[in-house]
Amino acid sequence: MDPVVVLDAEMSVAAARSAISLAGAHEMLIVRRPDPRMPGAVLWYSLTPDDRDRVLGPTVDDRMPLGISLDLHEHGADKVRQLDDADVVDGHWTGLVIDGGRPVGWMWGVTVEQDRGPTRGIDFGARLPMAPPPDAAPEPTRGIDFAEPPPMAADAEAPPAPAPATESVQAFPRVDVPETVPPSATFDVVVGLSQQAQPGVQGAKMIIAVPADHSTSQLTLQIKAENFTVAQVRQDLVFDPSDIAAHTANFQLTAPAVAEPWQGRIEVEYSQNGLLIGTAWREILVAPDAPAQAPTSTSGGEVAVNLDQTVPIDLTVSISRGEAAGTFLWTFTTPHPVQLPDEQVITHLEQDTAETFALRKIREMAQVDGNPTAGLRIAGVATEVAGVMPLWFWKVLAPVWRIAKDAERLPTLLLVSQESLVPWELATTDEEFIVDRTLVDPAAPQLLGAQAIVGRWRPAGPETPSGIRRPSTTPAESMAISSLAVVVGEFGPSSGMKSLKEAIEEGKQLTTTYQPSVWVKATADEVASLLKGELTDRGDPVVAQVLHVASHGEVDPDSPINSGLILSDSSVRIDESIVIGSSFTKSAAPLVFLNCCQLATETGGALIEGGLAAAFLRAGARAFVAPLWNVNDTIAKDTALAFYAETIGNGREVGDVMRELRGRFSTLDGQNQTTPLAYAYYGHPGLILTRQETH
Repeated sequence: MDPVVVLDAEMSVAAARSAISLAGAHEMLIVRRPDPRMPGAVLWYSLTPDDRDRVLGPTVDDRMPLGISLDLHEHGADKVRQLDDADVVDGHWTGLVIDGGRPVGWMWGVTVEQDRGPTRGIDFGARLPMAPPPDAAPEPTRGIDFAEPPPMAADAEAPPAPAPATESVQAFPRVDVPETVPPSATFDVVVGLSQQAQPGVQGAKMIIAVPADHSTSQLTLQIKAENFTVAQVRQDLVFDPSDIAAHTANFQLTAPAVAEPWQGRIEVEYSQNGLLIGTAWREILVAPDAPAQAPTSTSGGEVAVNLDQTVPIDLTVSISRGEAAGTFLWTFTTPHPVQLPDEQVITHLEQDTAETFALRKIREMAQVDGNPTAGLRIAGVATEVAGVMPLWFWKVLAPVWRIAKDAERLPTLLLVSQESLVPWELATTDEEFIVDRTLVDPAAPQLLGAQAIVGRWRPAGPETPSGIRRPSTTPAESMAISSLAVVVGEFGPSSGMKSLKEAIEEGKQLTTTYQPSVWVKATADEVASLLKGELTDRGDPVVAQVLHVASHGEVDPDSPINSGLILSDSSVRIDESIVIGSSFTKSAAPLVFLNCCQLATETGGALIEGGLAAAFLRAGARAFVAPLWNVNDTIAKDTALAFYAETIGNGREVGDVMRELRGRFSTLDGQNQTTPLAYAYYGHPGLILTRQETH
């Protein structure tokens, strides 16, 4: 049995390199990782020579957790056997052997045809002694367990280690799809395997079993392409372990006959021996002006997709939470020829989780609303937010901004983020971060959300059996608006709540201006009826593409997901779970604007949109607007009226209107009112709302 070196998935790459340098040539490298599906369970991974080279390579950040650098997933974990297992004792096992929860060595089993005697070359006369608890050690050796091989008999020679009975290889999906095709055109989708991840198909590594005799075998491919005509939905793919990229399969598809540009999706499933081992997908644009020979699509997998560039997004930034608290992983997508990072970009909050950092900044902003120190506080928070963003963000943003500036327009930015709290829009754009001062507008606040056209989005939700993802993979680029459902909080003296006169006026103006819109009282009965899709107006079902709420909001400052909309006649809050259960949101797929005004509480908190943003998008909303902290009643009303006047009334891009509204901070009350900066917007930065007349 070969000795093993056990590394911890959470240790840094630098510590792993130090441990590997101490390991001998014959030690197997094993990585130990907690199983996220089962508390207390452990997953084990054996490292291939390629894995070892990757860790030792110069391109991997020393500070990166080892598990992240190796892209470890549950489906790729090795199987293990206990020391006294019959397969181990009889020598029919190849893989990691453990004693209790302690790895003791790597065994190379032999088949019956390779019978080498009763012991199969392995002596299990006595169990390996348990190692004493290790003393505290510095990081370079933390989590490393050197298991000694069992002693050989004095008169015995070590037999040569036979080849393993079965092996596995790692491969990435290859899915070649045209970037764009004309309507009704027939085209080929080439599917196969690749040694390396294709651009746009990341996080889709597959573990493929190799037959014992290393012969070729077959994988099964199945294609899913809604609205496309598929000649054959399932094919076999020849798998040659000696050259995994040697064979491909061709699927013939026909595009739908659409009159306007339409973004489609093609997904491929890989299975082996009836077991699903991987999936990959590509985006494809069906457009009347598509060229005859379009380049291959580079959009797909788990990364941000290239949207229809008739509504350009200059830079898409994907922000994922890492396994450790306060860790973010960043990726960048742009249609422009600018330098992008060739390594993973990971940032760490030194002392905070995302929640604690965000809540502290939000509280700080809420405390100075209307105070002469507001400008100073905003400048400080903006610098701190910018400081936790990676250097690569600014290195990519600056040349993208220059390209937009040279085209005489503002840059568009989409933040696809797993977290909903950190106010990235408040990052400063002062000279420390945007060195080229010709890019910025000196008259506007030096804040990212007031200088660029910014939208947020959430990563696509899991696909349901019906094929629906909520939120969708990409935010909507246009919405036809015929009616608004306006929920208004009317709080009388007996409610114990502050009366919101401006919210009532806001509701009146919106329902009068955008007819036929409906006034919804913020009572349990009416709001529940609306969210259930059962509310009627003069006998007709309420159909609305905008859900606007002008009322009170409440938040537990130590638990953002407990945020909720306050009803005027009930202690029940319209919270995250109620929103997710809303059939109205699923069917109407509305723009949701929660304009919840200041609520005088001990914490000074109002609606933090973190939990509700995710909930509404998960329930089907196509766009979402809400304040991050408590807002002034009058300014909130003016903000909402201006928002709809500019978007629905004048047809301007929602992201640009939000940028302009944030810019009002520099002109209101000597820069003392923070309300204009409080609003976060989820949606396509270039979203257009068009007025659809009803008859």
